[in-house]
Formats: sequence, C-alpha cells, structure tokens
Amino acid sequence: MKNILAIIPARGGSKRVPKKNLKEIGGIPLVAIAVNHAKASKYINQIIVSTDDEEIANVGAKYGADIIDRPDHLRNDNTIMEADNILCDVVEKLEGKGTLIDIVVLLYPTAPLRTVEKIDEAINLVLNNDFDSSLSLVNDQGYFWRQEDNKENVEPYNYDPLNRLPSVMHSFKQFKENKAIYVCTRDLLIESRCRLGGKIGHVIMSSLDSIDVDTFEDLDLCRVLYNKNN
Repeated sequence: MKNILAIIPARGGSKRVPKKNLKEIGGIPLVAIAVNHAKASKYINQIIVSTDDEEIANVGAKYGADIIDRPDHLRNDNTIMEADNILCDVVEKLEGKGTLIDIVVLLYPTAPLRTVEKIDEAINLVLNNDFDSSLSLVNDQGYFWRQEDNKENVEPYNYDPLNRLPSVMHSFKQFKENKAIYVCTRDLLIESRCRLGGKIGHVIMSSLDSIDVDTFEDLDLCRVLYNKNN
C-alpha cells in the first residue's frame, strides 16, 4: 500500500478577498470543499491542512483533515517557491514523527469546481504510469501581452503581431496551469524542493471547472456554476 498524502495550503490572509479560504460555495467553505475532494479520492489516505489561521484549522479539522501549523517564514504570499516549501515543511514534519510518504498531492482550496475524477486521474499517472509528477491544465490559445513595471506600454508576450497565425494553424497546443491539482513523488519533492519535475504528466480540465478564486467575481461565478451543476 502506498501512502498518498494530500496537502491543502490555506492562509488566513488574502488581499483581494479577505478570509477567502473560508468563503462558502453551496454552504461549504472553500477549504472544506478541498478536504471533501481529498476524502472522496480512491487513492488519498491522509489529509493535511497547512494553515496559519485558527478558524481555518477548526474548519479543516471539523471536515476530517489533520492540521499542521504553518511556520512564520511561510506565512506570506510573496515568497519564491512558497507552495513547494510548504509541501516540504509538511512532509518533513510528518516524517520526523515516523510517517512514511510515497506520493504528495497538492489541492488548492481556490479550485472548488475541480472533480474528484480528475484528482484520481492525476494521481494515477504518478502511481501507475511511471510519471514523476503531474498537474492539471486548461486549454488556452490566447495571445498574451505583458506590461513591465514602471512602463505604460504593453508588448506581445507569446506571438509576433506581424506573423499572426490562426490558432488552428499552430504546430503546437497551448495550455495554462489552472492551480487545481498537482501530484508528485515524495522523493522528487524533497530532493528537488519542487513539485514539478522528472517525467511530467498532465490532465486536462474544462475552462468552467478551472476557475481559480482570486477575486469576488471569481467567487460569484463559482457559486453560479455550482448551483447550476447541482
């Protein structure tokens, strides 16, 4: 039996949506939805909520997760490789108590519309298909523009306006991370300090399932879609 650990990082602070991880969809807080997703997986057998907030900890525990207090140096949202450092912190604390971990699953609370089937699909790639890590993606054929700090103008980021091809003529497919699901082996995570590496697999999620709650508008849209789906 493999020990497959789900880690749900949930800060108490949020600049755009205060107490975001406690906002409810369908009467259930976002952090609790993530816990329920992990509990419904046919592979995950241990669930940790990493948080700096007592109320989030209480909700996570109420829904069946174990709680690990996030250290002070990982309590900000402006740290390079923050999520990976949180994953390593949890794994190392558990292993310090004798827990053996084989696979780590990162589930952000801000992806409430992801499905359990996609979680298990991503886990299966690492568990049974020789991938070292996997993640969820969404199709995105957009043309992107970037504005540097202290500059007024914007510049094309991933294409040449003088050679604009219809998306159907591209020789590649384009995706973006939707921050819903990440899976990796314990060894990859601890040795590289990164959740993505080695042979990387992916699962494709629909755009409607891929909403990442970052604003009140995202939250409103998730509520509308949740009610429609249910």
